[in-house]
Amino acid sequence: MIDVRDQVVSSAENAAKPASARRRGRISSTSSRRPRLGTRRGKGLKPWPVERVFSDPKVSPFDQVEWERRDAEITDDTGKVIFRQEGVEVPKSWSQLATKVVVSKYFYGELNTPERETSVRQLIHRVCRTIADWGVKDGYFSKKDGEVFYDELVWLCLNQYGAFNSPVWFNVGLYHQYGVGNESAQGNWHYNPATGEAERAPTQYEYPQC
Repeated sequence: MIDVRDQVVSSAENAAKPASARRRGRISSTSSRRPRLGTRRGKGLKPWPVERVFSDPKVSPFDQVEWERRDAEITDDTGKVIFRQEGVEVPKSWSQLATKVVVSKYFYGELNTPERETSVRQLIHRVCRTIADWGVKDGYFSKKDGEVFYDELVWLCLNQYGAFNSPVWFNVGLYHQYGVGNESAQGNWHYNPATGEAERAPTQYEYPQC
């Protein structure tokens, strides 16, 4: 899968540019298009419209690709099997290498248990559904546009136009989709937009490290 990252420009490179060029490349913190943390929800700010570009409003993005079952197996230098999960569901267009990496690293749950994820559908839905729901909850999208955002994000992940970094695949959606950590100890610190303060999450994975 492709890992998409922004281009990094050093401070020295930036300082060497003319002042006008530096100004053109800067996004103002006061721009109406860039809301400050904790201000969009409950402050009367309008949600952002989301344009559908890749997905089809009449077809689930999961139904726009062909699927197949295959085994994911990893061996060491001696040929000894160190990981194997049989019959996992992946898009047919994915390489065997992508299958091995995603299944061995990012599927949730212990092998051979009911909690274990068995399909890329589950993984991508878990992450994209949670992110889209967060956007609606925090006022970035309307409910309708949140569904468009979800479809677009799913489509991009399924077709390997981009991929999240590992902590996102590891952690996002475990609490919100599976209830993991619901009865566990306190979780990460997070920003509470209602109070403007940092506070400790009451459960693990509710505010995951990403």
